[in-house]
Amino acid sequence: MAWQKGQSGNPKGRLSEKVFADAIRMAVSEEDKITGKRKLRAIADKLVEEALKGESWAIQQVADRLDGKPAQESTVTIDDKRDATDWTRGDLVAFLHDARASSNGAAKANGRASEPDQVH
Repeated sequence: MAWQKGQSGNPKGRLSEKVFADAIRMAVSEEDKITGKRKLRAIADKLVEEALKGESWAIQQVADRLDGKPAQESTVTIDDKRDATDWTRGDLVAFLHDARASSNGAAKANGRASEPDQVH
């Protein structure tokens, strides 16, 4: 079937990939019948209450929501006797590829070179 110029190939639009998140958003945006507040507001009030009680997990949640989570630092240990300036671009690309592929995020520098154009 050929589409006419300007006609969408998907007239119903893209389906949401986050169906559960969409359902939660709808639920928390509803008004609580007892308090008259939005449910999301009630949840936020409860979180602040817990933080005021001194609950460290709640304090952390409030801080993360207001200031954002702090940047995480990563440390990479390279078991190679070469000076950092001796590494080729291919060596560095291969090392980073190995680090991404490993389960714990650590990689061993094995001197393997890859083509510079193979950066992903």
